[in-house]
Amino acid sequence: PTTTASILALLKDLNEKLGVTVVVITHQMSVIEEICSRVAILDGGVMAEQGKVEDIFSNPHTDAARRLVYPGGVSLEQYPAGTHAVRVAFNGGTAYQPLIASLAIDLGVKVNILGADTRNIEGRAFGTMLLGLPDDPNEAAKALSYIRAQPNVSAEEVEYHV
Repeated sequence: PTTTASILALLKDLNEKLGVTVVVITHQMSVIEEICSRVAILDGGVMAEQGKVEDIFSNPHTDAARRLVYPGGVSLEQYPAGTHAVRVAFNGGTAYQPLIASLAIDLGVKVNILGADTRNIEGRAFGTMLLGLPDDPNEAAKALSYIRAQPNVSAEEVEYHV
């Protein structure tokens, strides 16, 4: 019997061995992760974002891409208004490094993990974390600076609006 996994493996094999381009239309990001090297995100029939799978999955720029890459995932809306947070994107290999522990040990700054979602794409780790930053602006700035200085990590401040 033919399974979804065997079909995906066949499509990936055709692409790699014969150089055949395969267009896949799906809402299942696991399929994209498994067999695609490039992705285009459509929103209402309009291209919202396109690029390498690892680039889009590690740092989606549009709301449409974020909804697909992190479905129901890491959202600030479930926390109290005024929560100072940062969304950290792991861009390959660093998602399994002890970033939070290193931040606490190296700087003495404690952050709160509000949510996280990571995945493995072609043997490399990608994903995001939503971190609650300290209320003290100096501590928050130190934490953000430290995170942004890490290789293969990007960070953006996220504000909660009522």
